[in-house]
Amino acid sequence: MNDTPNSKPRHSFRKGFFAAVVFLAIAAAAYFYGFQTLDMVRAASFTPSSQLSGVEERIELTDTGTRIFRATSPAIEDSDQFNSDCQSTERTTAILGCYYRDQIYLYNVQNEELDGALETTAAHELLHAAYSRLNFFEKQRVDALINAQYEKVKDDETIKELMSYYSEAEPGEETNELHSILGTTIASLDSELEEYYARYFEDRAVVVALSQKYTQTFASLEAQAEEYKTKIASEEAALETAISDYKSDLSQLNSDIQSFNQRAQSGDFTSLAAFQSSRSTLAARVSALNQQQAELNSRIEAYNDMIAEYNALAVRANQLYQSINGVTAPSEISDDNG
Repeated sequence: MNDTPNSKPRHSFRKGFFAAVVFLAIAAAAYFYGFQTLDMVRAASFTPSSQLSGVEERIELTDTGTRIFRATSPAIEDSDQFNSDCQSTERTTAILGCYYRDQIYLYNVQNEELDGALETTAAHELLHAAYSRLNFFEKQRVDALINAQYEKVKDDETIKELMSYYSEAEPGEETNELHSILGTTIASLDSELEEYYARYFEDRAVVVALSQKYTQTFASLEAQAEEYKTKIASEEAALETAISDYKSDLSQLNSDIQSFNQRAQSGDFTSLAAFQSSRSTLAARVSALNQQQAELNSRIEAYNDMIAEYNALAVRANQLYQSINGVTAPSEISDDNG
């Protein structure tokens, strides 16, 4: 029996085990808090412009939201620079901004009719940055909340349209996109999800209101354009029928006048009273047809005015779309009718 104490190996094991525990603790801290530490350093070294500060104030960021936003070195850019930095394949708010390589790029929307667009986009992209910072366990929990909420709003037309776009533009990133979309566009969320977004916004309702404010401009234009399209199509069909009837009545009247003149020349009328009666009837028909023509001309003028107003809406829509990075309006708005 060997009575020699085997203390050295035991000491080495304890020392090694302790070192492993320390290493794992450091690794865990780096995993869970490393981004936060790095963000603090990056945010502290970033000085926002007065315009960016105004954006931060309007969307009422929390300290956490402000730290993440500034850590991404957000840039507000005009068209050429924005298009260079924010390629279409990497855009997340289609034409207003993107989050790419941990930097936020925002298009400098200056059209006063689109007040709120810049701020809404900043909030949207901030949430992409925040989502990228969630650790594995947080992301699992947040994804579950997002997907549960989506089941409740997936039939909303705006949500359906957005998710249809993102499923094609960024397949596999649907939950990431929903994380930004729900947080900036849906007024009422489940309490646990609302509590989660409160990490980043003092009052998320402010962001939703800004989103609704600028999107309502486009929605109003689209509604007006659709109303004009419906009226124009209906009146066009009615006018075609009315013009056809008028031409038929005119042709019949001209034929009857010709027949009357022939009868008068050949002395076919049996009496002056019969002649005057036929003549009065034709005169009344001429008067009625002239009135019908006047009404048709008035309707045609109103129809042309509707087309002019529709086209004016198309011009305004194009101006608005061009003001958000020179993108032309969808054909449904800009297409001329007739």
